[in-house]
Amino acid sequence: MVFPNYAVADVGVATAFYEALGFTRNPAFSDETTSCMAVNEQVSIMLLEHERFDEFLVGEQRRAERGSLENLLALLLGSREEVDAFGAAGTAAGGRLSKPIEESEWGMYGGQLTDPDGHIIDFFHMEAPAA
Repeated sequence: MVFPNYAVADVGVATAFYEALGFTRNPAFSDETTSCMAVNEQVSIMLLEHERFDEFLVGEQRRAERGSLENLLALLLGSREEVDAFGAAGTAAGGRLSKPIEESEWGMYGGQLTDPDGHIIDFFHMEAPAA
């Protein structure tokens, strides 16, 4: 399994945003400062309020300042319709399209969504190559 960890200002706001995208909160790994958001059976995003996130850092490690890029999550979706719905759900929940939904090279259709804390999700659908 993969668990990307995101530092967030308010775990409630962040949780609501990711629930609006269709992710499910796993209460077994969540509390008042942390939400484990299941993307699928292999990936869960850990939303950690700043102080909680900082508990995982050692020595001179520091969390990225707001406005600096710390990671980019790429999410393959099952259809063009899912891409459109994902973008609409994300913007309705307080995110913004940082790259519009459009056709791109390699036969991909997708966009880029930035969550309320500045984390970026590239979301796209790619047709299977012709046999």
